[in-house]
Amino acid sequence: MADQIRLRGLKVPAPIGVYDHEKGILQTLIFHLAADFDVAPAGRSDALADTLDYDRMAAICREVAGARHHALIEAVAEQVAARILAELGVAAVEVEVLKPGAVPDAETVSVCIRRAR
Repeated sequence: MADQIRLRGLKVPAPIGVYDHEKGILQTLIFHLAADFDVAPAGRSDALADTLDYDRMAAICREVAGARHHALIEAVAEQVAARILAELGVAAVEVEVLKPGAVPDAETVSVCIRRAR
């Protein structure tokens, strides 16, 4: 499928990290998502009911990231991908999770995964 709905740059405060100085604080994670989804029906109908609920995609990111302390952004990415596939019925999803400031002198560190049904 060539069609995708993308959500880029979603900033979410999250308890994340493996080091002692990261415990008990919130750090910003940034999400970029791309969901394989046939947009033709929505393009023809111009009806919200025919498209993907990207507000729900964003909510899933917030829920997963904020649910508990995660050590790794890899775990966050896997859980977000699994929930989007299960709840939103997309054929496949790409999830990139960025953790700015994780490495000195680097803008960000990220993990990017693609999962399909």
